[in-house]
Amino acid sequence: MAKLRTRSALLHALTISAALTLTATSARAQSQEPGTPTAAPAAAPATRPAAKAPTGTAPAWKSHEESAPTAVAVRTTQPITVDGKLDEAVWMTATPATDFWQILPDQGQPVSEPTEFRFIYDDDALYVGAWMWDNNGEIITRMSRRDTGIPDVDLIAVHLDSYHSHRSSNRFAVTALATIKDTQAGAGERLTGGDQSWNPVWEVRTTITDKGWFAEMRIPFSQLRFSQADEQVWGLQLERKIRPQIEETVWSFTPSTEPPGQLTFGHLVGIKGIKPGKKLEVLPYVTGAAEYIEYPTRSEVAFENPFRSGKDYFGSTGMDVKYKVTSNLTLDATVNPDFGQVEVDPAVINLSAFETRYAERRPFFVEGAEIFNFGGPQIFYSRRVGRSPHGSAPSGSIYDLTPRVTTILGAGKLTGKTAAGWSLGFIDAVTGKEMSTWQNAQQVESQVEVEPLTNYFAGRARRDLRAGQSYVGALFTAVNRSLDGSGLENTVLRTAYSGGVDMSHDFAGRNWRAQASFSPSYVTGTAATLIATQRLSSRYFQRPDADYLQVDSTATSLFGYAWNASIRKQRGLWRFDLSSAALSPGYEVNDLGFNTNVDRISTNSSIGYEQGRRGSYWRSWSAQLSGNLGWNYGGDLIEASTSYSLNGQFPNFLSLSGRFNFNPAKMNQRLTRGGPLARDPAGWSASANLNTGNQRPWTSRIGVDYGRDGSGAWSSGLNWSVQSRIGDRFDVNVGPGFDMSHSTTQYLASVSDANATATFGRRYLFADIDQRTLSIDTRVNVTLSPWMTIEVYAQPFISSGNYENIKQLRTPSTDAYDVFGREAGTVTEIDGGRHVSIDPDGAGTAKAFTTDNRDFNVRSFILNSVFRWEWRPGSTLFLVWQQSRDGRVASSDPVTGQSSVGNFQLGRDTGKLFDLHGDNVLMVKLSCWLNP
Repeated sequence: MAKLRTRSALLHALTISAALTLTATSARAQSQEPGTPTAAPAAAPATRPAAKAPTGTAPAWKSHEESAPTAVAVRTTQPITVDGKLDEAVWMTATPATDFWQILPDQGQPVSEPTEFRFIYDDDALYVGAWMWDNNGEIITRMSRRDTGIPDVDLIAVHLDSYHSHRSSNRFAVTALATIKDTQAGAGERLTGGDQSWNPVWEVRTTITDKGWFAEMRIPFSQLRFSQADEQVWGLQLERKIRPQIEETVWSFTPSTEPPGQLTFGHLVGIKGIKPGKKLEVLPYVTGAAEYIEYPTRSEVAFENPFRSGKDYFGSTGMDVKYKVTSNLTLDATVNPDFGQVEVDPAVINLSAFETRYAERRPFFVEGAEIFNFGGPQIFYSRRVGRSPHGSAPSGSIYDLTPRVTTILGAGKLTGKTAAGWSLGFIDAVTGKEMSTWQNAQQVESQVEVEPLTNYFAGRARRDLRAGQSYVGALFTAVNRSLDGSGLENTVLRTAYSGGVDMSHDFAGRNWRAQASFSPSYVTGTAATLIATQRLSSRYFQRPDADYLQVDSTATSLFGYAWNASIRKQRGLWRFDLSSAALSPGYEVNDLGFNTNVDRISTNSSIGYEQGRRGSYWRSWSAQLSGNLGWNYGGDLIEASTSYSLNGQFPNFLSLSGRFNFNPAKMNQRLTRGGPLARDPAGWSASANLNTGNQRPWTSRIGVDYGRDGSGAWSSGLNWSVQSRIGDRFDVNVGPGFDMSHSTTQYLASVSDANATATFGRRYLFADIDQRTLSIDTRVNVTLSPWMTIEVYAQPFISSGNYENIKQLRTPSTDAYDVFGREAGTVTEIDGGRHVSIDPDGAGTAKAFTTDNRDFNVRSFILNSVFRWEWRPGSTLFLVWQQSRDGRVASSDPVTGQSSVGNFQLGRDTGKLFDLHGDNVLMVKLSCWLNP
């Protein structure tokens, strides 16, 4: 009860604090509520422009340069007050951009409501004025936290390609209640997507009247990057979304049969003699944390944990710096970065040999990450920086104090674009040496190094050609570790280098695109680390039936390469794609990249049809047929599949999609985890998804899937999400998912046995496993004002796994297995069922061996709550509460004595979920943005 009162008091305090600050922040968003002021802005035209009558024909599509519209910005020396009223006379001196065309629902038809955008500028900033007239008198409004998508409200957006590179742009979007969303989009990204961690400091205010709604923006030149030319030409795209009509419009129209992107923008001209503004931005911050985590006393000793009391407190300071080296290049640096407000990773059950890939959420690494995108394998995976230590406390430790993550001492990033078309990005980070302090049973304290001092570097250069229709680029990464005297010389690689060159070329009027890349890798270390590297799950050089592979026990380096090439038809109703790729067995990039599968040569192809114009029954639809084949470097077929997909959207915006996959029989070189090849039998899978669309206050998505193969293995899943937008301030999203599966070849272990001559002197053990997993992803967002929000993420997670029919691979390159106790040997449970004794040939000469009972029940609960208040532009207060609960069900019920492990019971597992002890972490972070 005390814990509940504490949590209630915390939330109550946050609510009171938020309420007290509403008065202070209300002046920053004048007339945020619908219905005020009651008159149109003074500077608006005397009469409302008439809506354009649909002509019945879409505007003729020509090449981009022939059809791109142009807007002109006007310089002013008069002061502009950003209040959403647009009452300065200078607004009427700018020529309005008025020609908007529908993307939805009637592609190519004029906008249904008059719309005007005007542009003026002074020495410091670009000002955008927007008049969104509304003849129907209905405007859908809703508040949300910054950068949250609100698909059911009226919205406008300004896209600026300030480099005029045709490959990247900044999007400044605002709703009728002044909720903002600013993103950076790279080439090939959806213009409404992109990097949401980019948070420039800009101003916007809105007003709402009975004639429509109006917006006024101030975008400082210090927040943009542009060339040093005296006269600027920027790419420009404008959006307006009119939600009562479910209408989406743009200023520079592009049919759905054409590839979207910055190449289809119009132009903003007239800006002359501007400078990038103040060059330096400093963001100092202070943080504090309180950890309430249970550290139970070990049963084998009589003393408690000397390193943690269960109530521990921490504090630190740090700073982020942004400096404009030139108008084209920006230097970002961080010292002792804090990522406490970042959302925790979701729970997963991973029974494979490969690591789980998590998304990067840390703002320093996410912002501007598109410049490091490479047209091949993922060479740069920034979550390697600050990862958990490679080492651990020795086996003799009773208690230890080992860092959960590696400390980032500092990091710097230089990014930008030049007038000659070069995109440049360099990032360097240093992580500190980490020590684990531990005590043995005699309370003797020692230290051991678990992570060496390490330097991470990535450099990217790309040259855009032909107005962004082609590019060539290169990427280089390096990891260097200080291992001398660390004791980790035989644990981690000393150096790891990778990189590559890539290119893309649009031709035949942008109908076709060709892409290619080549990437080498080179790692060094001791013989022991190279042996371990050669035996990793991504390559398995020790496979006994692979005559083209072998473990070199004397090697101190490893070289590999990867390449890919593709050609794609990207315009028109019919689309086509053909690609081929290869990753050599020695390719290794996981010290700073992410790749789990090498030793393969593959080819992929697809053909599809996309219809974007509305018909009698469909708003849009598409169909695709695709297939792929892949071989290892020994010539074995290891990839084969054919898939068929159909997607369609009805006139009421309900969308339906389906997919069917057929997988012919093929070889599996990973199943035995370093052993011989095994055969995957033929199988199939199918999935379907139904989505109500995002234009309504209540939306829903449901997906089902099912698949099976010739061995009797099957899997099925049901995923459902419901989103409710309650009033102007509350947003609730609940997404339960339930998955069931039966696998016939879950890997257990391998055991050496000279009698197993058919499988090269080892027995490769597998089992059937029945698995059930339930998770519910829940998000609640409360928007107290556009600058003050409460965000809550919660995930209850329950999973069970029941192992049966322990078996061994009978013959390599087949899917034949001998089940112990049935086709071979005997099986006996021992130690109360915690272990299993197996005699592989009964009365024969083979030795019996023991394996663990792998049945499991896992329960976990993750909670991440963040109160965020932008108390002045660019300066933020974070209050964070994180809670985690996890554990396993006991091996038997204490009352009945019956085993419950592996047995999924929804009522029992849900009811006992909150019986688990909760570890709580409370954090506060205060940052102050300075622009001296």
